[in-house]
Amino acid sequence: MKAELENYKSNEVNLNVSEDISILYIVQHELLNQKEVEFAGVVLKHQLKEDFSFRIVTKKSKPLDVLHKALQSSSDNAVKVKEMIESEINKEKSAGSA
Repeated sequence: MKAELENYKSNEVNLNVSEDISILYIVQHELLNQKEVEFAGVVLKHQLKEDFSFRIVTKKSKPLDVLHKALQSSSDNAVKVKEMIESEINKEKSAGSA
């Protein structure tokens, strides 16, 4: 993943990100669940390239702190999903061998 800081203000950050958009949507979802976030959006810059503009606007909080919190929450949720899937697979394996 490649991310470049395009613009930074006390309550706003614009990042240029080269990553699959589905990852950015997950982070955007986590950002929008935070009360201190006014806006979080992802825009595809060009149809043939995976270059996205990722903008975060907060009420008062530092946008990079809010982004870090959203990234951690996204990561935690991914671990939970992985554990649930592994648990179900193990149940199926146990039921199949019985």
